[in-house]
Amino acid sequence: MRERSSLSTMQCLAFLVASAMLLSGCLGLGRFGVPAYELGVEADTDYGLILTTYEDGEQTSNIVPVITFDFSSSGNVDNIESFGVLPGDGRDEIVVPASEGSTIEVDFPLHGKYAVTTFGVGKDGGQYNYTMEVRIEQLIDWYENDTGNPGVLVFETAPGNGWPIPSHFLLNSTVENPSIIELDGREVDVKWDIVNDEGVCQTAGENIGNGDSFVWKTVHFGPVSTHEIYLTIEDGQDRINVHHSLAIVYNQAN
Repeated sequence: MRERSSLSTMQCLAFLVASAMLLSGCLGLGRFGVPAYELGVEADTDYGLILTTYEDGEQTSNIVPVITFDFSSSGNVDNIESFGVLPGDGRDEIVVPASEGSTIEVDFPLHGKYAVTTFGVGKDGGQYNYTMEVRIEQLIDWYENDTGNPGVLVFETAPGNGWPIPSHFLLNSTVENPSIIELDGREVDVKWDIVNDEGVCQTAGENIGNGDSFVWKTVHFGPVSTHEIYLTIEDGQDRINVHHSLAIVYNQAN
C-alpha cells in the first residue's frame, strides 16, 4: 500500500509541474512520470522578410532573414544531450550539443509559412518536440534608369515548402518619363503585362507626359508558380526610368 501511495503522489507532482510549465515548452518525462528535463524554447521573432534588389536587370543583393531559437530557459539541462531545429522547408535538422550552446540561428532563403519543429534530445535518447509557425515574406525592388528596352522581372510565387501558397502579391510599378528637352519633350505610351503559366493574367497601359511619372498599383490573390512582369514602350520617347516594388504576402496566423 505504501508503494502505491508513493507512486500516486509522484504522478500528481508531475502533472502539476507539467500544467504550470505548459506555456514555456514541453517536458521530457523520466521514470515514474517524473520530469527528466523541461524543454523551454523561444524564437526572437516569428516573421522574416527577404529583401531582393535588381539594378538594370541584374540582381545586386539578396538579404535573407535569420531567426534565433533560444533554448536557455530549459530546465534540468544536465539531462539534455542536444538541441535541434527542423526548419520545415526540406532541409535537414540543425543540431547543437547542449554542452556547446543553447541558441541556434536559422536562415530562411525562400518565402513561405513554415511549421518549424524545435526539439531536445535527452541523454537517455528520448526526443521531445515543440512546433511553432514562422512566416517569411519577400520584397523585390527592381530599378532601371534611362532604358529604352525594359527588362523582364521574373519571380517565383511558389513557397519554399510547397504549401500554403501566398495570400497575394502586390505590385507598385513606377515609370518616369524624364524631361530631356524642357520646352519640347515627348510623351510616352507604356504597357504592363503580368504573365504566368496560363498566359497574361493582368495588363494595363498609360500615356505619360514629358517630365511626368505614373504608378500602376495592382494586386493578385492566390498566386502560384512563376510570374513575369513585362513593361513595353509602345510609342513616344524611347528612354524611361522604372521602379517595380513587388511584395509577396502571406496571411498572418489567427
